[in-house]
Amino acid sequence: MPLYEYRCNDCRKGFTVLVGVTAEADSGLCPNCGSNRSTRRVSRFGRLRGDDDVLDELADPDRLGDPDDPSTMRRWANEVGDVMGEDLGADFDEYLDSAAADE
Repeated sequence: MPLYEYRCNDCRKGFTVLVGVTAEADSGLCPNCGSNRSTRRVSRFGRLRGDDDVLDELADPDRLGDPDDPSTMRRWANEVGDVMGEDLGADFDEYLDSAAADE
């Protein structure tokens, strides 16, 4: 179902209208002031990405940063763990802490 974004020309507030496939055309009435003087705006859209797409992005060397920096590797490992739904555990955190202390 599409979402349409509007900006009221009277009160200048933005609002979003959810339109069903079989629904009547949206009226564009401002929920804040009730005005029918609104302008439909171009809005951003999102796309769903699978775990493989996200992991490919995380593996991009240009995005990684400095692999010798423990804080960079901690951030990267936590992001990978989040995508995989895994907690890397306290042992891994201790390992990264000791690596940072050696720097």
